Amino acid sequence: MLKNIAFIGANPNSFSYNVNTPEAFATAGNNTGNYAFWNAVDTHIGGEKVYLGWNFNPKEIKEKYDVIVLPSSNFLHPERDMEVLSNKIEKTMLPVVVVGLGAQAPSENEKIQLKRGTIRFAHLIGERAKTIGVRGEYTAEVLSSLGVKNVEVIGCPSNLTNLDKDLGQKIELRIDALKSDSSKVKSILINVDAHRGKFKKHFQLLHEKIKDHHYDIVCQNPLELISLARGEEFDIKNLHVKRQWETWCPGMTEDEFAFFVREKFVTFFNVNAWLEHARRFDISVGTRFHGNMLAFQSCVPSFFITHDARTSELVHEMKLPTTSWENIENGKIEDLVRDSNFDGHSYNQNRILKGNIYKKILQSHNLPINEKLFDFLK
Repeated sequence: MLKNIAFIGANPNSFSYNVNTPEAFATAGNNTGNYAFWNAVDTHIGGEKVYLGWNFNPKEIKEKYDVIVLPSSNFLHPERDMEVLSNKIEKTMLPVVVVGLGAQAPSENEKIQLKRGTIRFAHLIGERAKTIGVRGEYTAEVLSSLGVKNVEVIGCPSNLTNLDKDLGQKIELRIDALKSDSSKVKSILINVDAHRGKFKKHFQLLHEKIKDHHYDIVCQNPLELISLARGEEFDIKNLHVKRQWETWCPGMTEDEFAFFVREKFVTFFNVNAWLEHARRFDISVGTRFHGNMLAFQSCVPSFFITHDARTSELVHEMKLPTTSWENIENGKIEDLVRDSNFDGHSYNQNRILKGNIYKKILQSHNLPINEKLFDFLK
């Protein structure tokens, strides 16, 4: 078994309460949602790990470690250039374990043009990985178009955060209970890209639907929203801060907006704390995949708003509950529950199937696998 592992991602077991926000945010890869899949992969793999960002010394990694583990997000993005990471990985001369890789596009019907450095990255991991674990068929097709064929669809490793074999059926039962009495939907966890101007009107309509419920808004990025959620002073003239004021609190005074932020905005740099907080809610809803996924893994009925290839292929491949902006805007928030056709048994079976493919990818690189994951996938 390989034991010395270079893990490209922050240590999900560290603490951030005494770290300043810019530093903590940079460590999170400028998106706290990264901790969802970093934590999952870290939990699934044993052995000694060093946790690295992209600014590592290739020579040192080559000398001290046996393998690179790269828990991935939407690296195949038209606006992202993976040249820097490609250069470093190439110099290590080490095998690379790539899981959770995704492509970014407005829809799964569109072809994307990738930057030269990203194309090089795709070819490099195709050479260094035994098999690349990708999010869905769309990502597999993007890689295939580049000549990279050693690919398997696994969804996201964060889907294996909670290793309860009955998770899907438990969530289905919770949905059924809420269907029988919609008044039980009292608390809602909101996971949205709150900084995106293109969704502003959608967020405002969503707020109209939920404002009489208890709710929290989870902030994953950008830095300004993380600072708001951590209770720090803010510049009301900042574009992102001003957009939050206009989105959630139009007509309110600055003091009223500041109170709203203190009451509603939350953020997490630790998955266990995130899961613990999420389990308090009756439902979760939003555009943020990993925020919703962590709520789902804490056994909360979660409704994923799909709005691009990245979210739609993940939700489709893992058989998660889905909804759309139209569904939210045309009825009450409780209608999400009433209209759900989530199949817990199908979800459970699919999770085992995808999980075993994921396990084989780890085994192909002789990585030590956590016994709990091994037992779960029997």
